[in-house]
Amino acid sequence: MGTFSKGLSFAATTPVLADKKKYPNFFRTVPSDNAVNPAVVKFLNYYNWSRVGTLTQDVQRFSEVRNDLTNELEKADIQIADTESFSNDPCVNVKKLKDNDVRIIIGQFDENLAAKVFCCAYNLNMYGSKYQWIIPGWYQGNWWEQANSTNCTTKKLLTAMEGYISVDFEPLSAKQIKGISGRTPQEYAREYNREREQKGVETSKFHGFAYDGIWVIAKTLTRVMEILRHKERHDMYHNFTVDDREVGKMVLDVMNETNFFGVTGQVMFRNGERMGTIKFTQFQEGQEVKVGEYNAIADVLDLINHTIRFQGVEPPKDRTFVRLQRRQINVPLYSILSTITILGMLMAGAFLFFNIKNRNHRLIKMSSPYMNNLIILGGMLSYASIFLFGLDGSFVSDKEFETLCTVRTWILIVGYTTAFGAMFAKTWRVHAIFKNVKMKKKIIKDQKLFIIVGGMLLIDLCILICWQIVDPLKRTVEEYSLEASFLAYY
Repeated sequence: MGTFSKGLSFAATTPVLADKKKYPNFFRTVPSDNAVNPAVVKFLNYYNWSRVGTLTQDVQRFSEVRNDLTNELEKADIQIADTESFSNDPCVNVKKLKDNDVRIIIGQFDENLAAKVFCCAYNLNMYGSKYQWIIPGWYQGNWWEQANSTNCTTKKLLTAMEGYISVDFEPLSAKQIKGISGRTPQEYAREYNREREQKGVETSKFHGFAYDGIWVIAKTLTRVMEILRHKERHDMYHNFTVDDREVGKMVLDVMNETNFFGVTGQVMFRNGERMGTIKFTQFQEGQEVKVGEYNAIADVLDLINHTIRFQGVEPPKDRTFVRLQRRQINVPLYSILSTITILGMLMAGAFLFFNIKNRNHRLIKMSSPYMNNLIILGGMLSYASIFLFGLDGSFVSDKEFETLCTVRTWILIVGYTTAFGAMFAKTWRVHAIFKNVKMKKKIIKDQKLFIIVGGMLLIDLCILICWQIVDPLKRTVEEYSLEASFLAYY
């Protein structure tokens, strides 16, 4: 038997190693940096966010993750509104995200530049109820204090950071299940910490993956030896040999079939990549709080109830929604004016009744009761037009609205001309009588006044008919400038 080469890593997370053409025999017990992308997409779908932007540090590690994320987003039919990358100063790129109305921002950068990003976000007011930041979750504790090389105070950074979501692989399973080692993840963690403290060694978040990696190697070698012994026993010629290529294929096949519960969760591989658990944490009042996890094997997102706290009354919207809304007459105002109009018409009706009933009274008779009646009727027509002018598209259909425009215009003009014409005729009669300098008795009967009012109405009718034939009133839609509403902030 010769030699064969296979690789198993517990700490290499770079996506480059996922290329099976270059690294066909590479396995890892730690999830790749790309493993967070399906979890992020699942999280976006959970909140119905279908429009996002990306902000990436111009380093290969982050660019690889961004490229894979782009593919995942496209497969999930999520629009990438803007893709920004930067080397040192992110402020220009953050402003471009704001100018493109990006509300859900997925960041890929280290903690040193994260402080600069959130400083820019604070200065551009890109935080709070309108925005949601999603960033890597592998930063050191209190990274904003150690990495703050900006001109923003810690208080400003914490204000901009409040509510961000961070995503990273789960270093140890939270399930209290005894795994292949006979220990629960919690029992293993206590034993690990005890040994580490005795030896004065600093902790590493990869220790659980290293531990599970040893079990993967042990189970793989055990299984391969079993297969070889089985083949040797069943070799009828008792001349059993195997070369490196065959052993290598056995190892690959066995490792791909790996399936056991370890301290980091269920250990399974897909094309050499670990199908692990991704955790979601949220920055709340100065500390990271776990809010959920994603199981890559089952493709299930499990969010812990009532742990995610958004800045607004609901999750941020992924864009500014422009709702075309028809401007309408204010109903309370229309009701008030209609009530006043009804009172005016009732009062006019009372005057009309009084005028008709007492038309033979000497004083009433001297004031030309028939002209008075015309004035009252013209006023009532004008009152009636108020009801019609208050009716808009919320009360009548578009087709009926054009007819309504014509009717209310005619009623107002005829009512005004009737009332004004009658008053003008009465005034003209007084003027004609007192203009008689010889003081001769001059009688101008009501019939002549009716002719004056009729002539005025005839002129109005001619104008209205020509208007209706040549250029009738038509309904047009006018778009006003956009106005921000309260709901736009959520």
